[in-house]
Amino acid sequence: MSIERYGSYIEFRGDDGIRYVARVTSVALVADVDEMAAETYVTVAGKCILVRTPLEEFREALLGDGLFGSKRA
Repeated sequence: MSIERYGSYIEFRGDDGIRYVARVTSVALVADVDEMAAETYVTVAGKCILVRTPLEEFREALLGDGLFGSKRA
């Protein structure tokens, strides 16, 4: 799964095969689907989208440029 960050936008593909490009600030929730943590629910503009990628990968693309603060150990 390719998740790319373009300035203030993030592009990703849901499990339905549809590509989404959304403003980073429109992402309201990112959550693991289950205990295996291989898939992630992303809520964008009120729509819940299943993304077949680990939360960590999505989070890194979403916050990767340090706009929202530094990573904490």
